[in-house]
Amino acid sequence: MKTTTIGMFAAIAFAVGMVGINFSDGQLNLQDDTPASTMEGGSILGHIELIHTDKDGNVVSYQQTDNAIVNDGRNCVAMLLFGPNSGCRASTASGLGKYTVIGVGNGSALSGSTSQLILNGGINDNGIVRTTGTLDTFTNATNNSDPAVQRIKATFTWSGATTNVVTQAGLFNDTALATTTSTFAVKNFPSSVSMNTGDQLTVNWDITIDGSDAFS
Repeated sequence: MKTTTIGMFAAIAFAVGMVGINFSDGQLNLQDDTPASTMEGGSILGHIELIHTDKDGNVVSYQQTDNAIVNDGRNCVAMLLFGPNSGCRASTASGLGKYTVIGVGNGSALSGSTSQLILNGGINDNGIVRTTGTLDTFTNATNNSDPAVQRIKATFTWSGATTNVVTQAGLFNDTALATTTSTFAVKNFPSSVSMNTGDQLTVNWDITIDGSDAFS
């Protein structure tokens, strides 16, 4: 996965073309929009878009990156499709619920292991709490090679008196900060997000379900 940083002049040129958008730090951090990890025959992929705005609505930073689908998420998807298994922390589909809850953290970097179950330093105060996201755009699979893509969206507003440096996000099945909740995906941010009072962070989380078109 390549990360590209566009400097001040390129960011200004981009902002001129986007009416009303102001990049106050002079940088735009991008990553390739195509998920890096695919599996021949089928896959479930996740991609995150992070938009940080100040209290006046000006865009401070923009990032996008792929996430890691953790073991618990993989096992629970299998449970939803085929029935209970020993790997999903929830024993039934009704107990699992839906992976529509987004949370963010400000702790040390995630380990990089797909056994990760929680965020490091999950934030749960001053306007930033785990929240049930909105089911946003759904892209329907209608033709060969078409994936199905569901976007889950949540916006967090920081109301604390001091700067909060957000470093990671996760997709969960519950708003509680507990180790008993099920985790679907997690990701360290490419760059930390320093939120001042009144700043907002919008997280757009795209989950892509793809499969093979080979009939013979």
